[in-house]
Amino acid sequence: MVNYSGEEILREKFNTKGIRVGKFITDLFRQYIESMDFFFIATSNREGKCDCSYRGGWKGSSPAVKVIDEKTLIFPDYRGNGAFQSLGNILENPNIGILFIDFTHAQRLRVNGQAVIVDTPEWKELFPKSLQIVKVTVEEIYPNCSLRIPRMKRVSETNNNL
Repeated sequence: MVNYSGEEILREKFNTKGIRVGKFITDLFRQYIESMDFFFIATSNREGKCDCSYRGGWKGSSPAVKVIDEKTLIFPDYRGNGAFQSLGNILENPNIGILFIDFTHAQRLRVNGQAVIVDTPEWKELFPKSLQIVKVTVEEIYPNCSLRIPRMKRVSETNNNL
């Protein structure tokens, strides 16, 4: 008896093909990732309870994410509400999903991999004011359908009334 994944069952049901999933950060993906000001991460604890959070840099800081090599990216952990839900999950379960969305050009990129929290001094220097660094070893990377991504314009901080 063949044991199909949930993805395979639904692809068969709707007669669709899978998408091409890469295992390495190409130069084009690196440029895209390092151009992003923000992204979203999904983690879960040892029981599988999920958390999703926004990540972004300080105003005028370096990119929100730095690509180290074709299998590794890093991002900073800045002081926030002090709850540490996402990073606490990483300590229990290293699986991570990352979603980069460019609303200006209606593009997105997905990364799945294994995360670990590190205090590497030279990496912390890349992100001033960071508490610690999250290192992600990429297992899957792929662009995702842009069909329903709304196009948005960046509003300057001075025009933001929030």
